[in-house]
Amino acid sequence: IHFTYSTGVEALRGVSLRIEDGEFVAIMGQNGAGKTTLVKNFNGLLRPTKGEVLVDGVRTKDVSVAKLARTVGFVFQNPDHQLFSETVEEEIAFALRNFGFEEDTIKKRVTWAVNLLDLVEYRKTSPFMLSGGERKRVALASVLAWDPKVVILDEPTIGQDHRQKENLRQFIVQLNEQGKTVV
Repeated sequence: IHFTYSTGVEALRGVSLRIEDGEFVAIMGQNGAGKTTLVKNFNGLLRPTKGEVLVDGVRTKDVSVAKLARTVGFVFQNPDHQLFSETVEEEIAFALRNFGFEEDTIKKRVTWAVNLLDLVEYRKTSPFMLSGGERKRVALASVLAWDPKVVILDEPTIGQDHRQKENLRQFIVQLNEQGKTVV
């Protein structure tokens, strides 16, 4: 694929790759190399200027971001670009409600997510009152709660202390071992 921003900056030029179901892929490169631009093409937040991206055989240009989000969960590098609800539990429940989950399922998934990512004590707190690392975990919880097939984590360890980085590493490995595709 190729991708050029409206400013004329060519961020991707002839990138070609295939990620199979259940793979664990790390995309590495210098700042400004186009890593974030590339992964935003995976879930339709950006659309290739030239070429095509297929997710489960479907061209991302042919479906809405909302439809792609059901399959491809994206955790932004900066959680402030993702969070907007008044409480942590409302943030985690938001996508579940949009996807039409039943309220009892939403409650169970929110409880699962806050326990998993050590956010129980912040359940009724505004995400914007939390530290950067805690906000990052809220963003991750809000994506994992709906159980997407593919999980994209853009700089997942930024703002995490050593213990949280290790917990996150173990969790990401566990997600992959459960058959999730992790980028």
